[in-house]
Amino acid sequence: MRKNVLILGHNDATQFIDIFNQYTRLFDPAKYAVTVAYLTGKEDETSRERTIAEEVIFLEVPKKKVRGFKVSAIRQLLKLTREKNFDIVICHRYKPIYIMMWVARFHNIPALICVMHELRTMTAIGRRLLAAALWNKNTYFAGVSNAVRDDLRQSLWRIPPSHIVTLYNVIDAELTEPQLLSRDEARRELNLTDDDFVFGNIGRLARNKDQSTLLQALTIIKPYCPNAKLIIMGEGELQSQLEHQIDDNDLKKSVVLAGFVPNAFKYIKAFDGFVLSSIQEAFGRVLIEAMLARCPIIATSVNGIPEVMGNVGFVIQPSDATALAQAMRKLYKLTDSERESMIIEAYQHMLDSFSIPAFNQQFWQLPLLQSYQELTP
Repeated sequence: MRKNVLILGHNDATQFIDIFNQYTRLFDPAKYAVTVAYLTGKEDETSRERTIAEEVIFLEVPKKKVRGFKVSAIRQLLKLTREKNFDIVICHRYKPIYIMMWVARFHNIPALICVMHELRTMTAIGRRLLAAALWNKNTYFAGVSNAVRDDLRQSLWRIPPSHIVTLYNVIDAELTEPQLLSRDEARRELNLTDDDFVFGNIGRLARNKDQSTLLQALTIIKPYCPNAKLIIMGEGELQSQLEHQIDDNDLKKSVVLAGFVPNAFKYIKAFDGFVLSSIQEAFGRVLIEAMLARCPIIATSVNGIPEVMGNVGFVIQPSDATALAQAMRKLYKLTDSERESMIIEAYQHMLDSFSIPAFNQQFWQLPLLQSYQELTP
C-alpha cells in the first residue's frame, strides 16, 4: 500500500507552485500518493494543471479565518488528515505550520516538516511560545538556507538544534531550461538591441532589494560603459521613488522599469549580467535561475546569498554603490573566454548544489525519514 503525503501551502502563487513541485518530485508515485493543498484562494484550473501532485485540493479558507486562532482551518485540515492518514506532511510558511502543529496534537503525524522561507518569521514571543508548546519529536523545522536555519535556531525555544535543519530551494533544470527564451527571442520581446550591454534585475521594488544602489552604480559606470543598460523586472512600493531617481540622474535612456513580468526567469538570457543588489535575502532563488540561464552574476554578501553563490560570480558588500559599480565594470569588460569560464562554473555549481537530484539526497538524509528510505526512488 502506498504512503500518503501532504504538501500544504498558503496559496497558489507561481513561486510556491514551483517549490511544491520540487517537493512532489521527491516521491516515487509507485510508492507514495502526494496531495498538494492550497489553504487560501479560489479553485484555479491553471494552478491545478501546473501542480504535478496526484491530487490538488483548494481548501478555499477565507483569509479572515486564517487570522487569529484559525479554528475553522484547523478543523478542516484535521478532517482531511484523518481521512487520508498522512505519513508525511510538509507545510510551507507560518500559517500552514501553525495549523498543522495543532492538527498533530489531535492526530498522529509520523513526520511533520515545517519549512520557513523568510528570515525572522519566528521572533515574535507569541509564535515562540506556541511552537515550544506544540512541538514534538516528530516535527522538524527547516530553513531554505543556513541563514534561515540559524535564525530559527536563535528564535525557537525548547526545540533541539538537530530538529532545525536546512532544506534548500532548488530548480528543476530538466523542466525549466526548455522554457528559457533564446537571447535573440528574449531581446526581441523586451525591445533590446544586439548592441546593448544589459544588466538585469528581477525582484519586488522594495527596500530590501535595494534597486536604488543599483541605479547609483549605473550612474557611476555610464562614462566608462557607454552601451550599458539596466532592465528591472518587478513592481512595488518604491516605483515612484526609483522613477524620480532615474529622472534626477538622467538615466531615462539607460534604464527600463518593466513592471511585473510573468515568468520573468524566461527572459534572463537577454541579460549580459544579472545583478542582485539586496540588503536582505533569505535565499535568492533568482540566482539559481540565472545560473541555469548561463548568465554571469553579481550579488551582495547578505544572509543566504553567499551560500547560493558559493565561489562563482562576483560577491560584494551590500549598499555600496562604488563596489557594485566596480563589479559591473569588470563584468562589462570580460573577454569571451572569461565569460564562458564563469558561466560554465556557475551552471555546474547549480547542478551540484541546487538541482532536484541534489535536493533528493539532502531531504532523505533527515533522521526523521530513515524508516522511509527503502521506499525512496
